[in-house]
Amino acid sequence: MGKKLLVIIVFSFMLIAITSSGCIENTRSNSTWGERKISMDSIKVSNNTVGNRSENNDSVYYVSGSVINNNPFEALDPKITITTYYSNGTVYAVNDTPYMDPKNIPANGKSYIYARFEDPDKKIAKFEVVILSAKGEY
Repeated sequence: MGKKLLVIIVFSFMLIAITSSGCIENTRSNSTWGERKISMDSIKVSNNTVGNRSENNDSVYYVSGSVINNNPFEALDPKITITTYYSNGTVYAVNDTPYMDPKNIPANGKSYIYARFEDPDKKIAKFEVVILSAKGEY
C-alpha cells in the first residue's frame, strides 16, 4: 500500500512539474509545441550599417554593419535581404543570403552582416537592409 501511494505522489509531482513548466503549452505561436513568439519590431538594423566601395578594388560595393535583437531570446534562422539601388531609385542588385556572424542573432545581442556587390561602373547610389523573418527558440 505504501509503494502505491509513493508512486501516485511521485507521478502527481511529475505531472504538476510538466504542466506548470510550459512545455506542453501549444498556444503561444502557430500552435507549435514549445515555440516562443518573437517580435519582429524588436529586431533592427544598426545605425552603423554602411555601404562603401572597397579600398582595394573600387569596382566592388559592400554593405556591412550589424542587426540588433532586443528580444529576450535568440532569433533563429533570420531572413535578411540587402537591396542596392541606382540613383534613380530602380533596383541594381539584391542579396538575400548575406554573410552573418553569428548565424542566429543572440538574445539582447547583435550579429555582424556583410554583402558584396560587383559594381564596375560605380552605379550603386544607395542600399536598404530589410529583416523579413526570424523564429523564436524551440
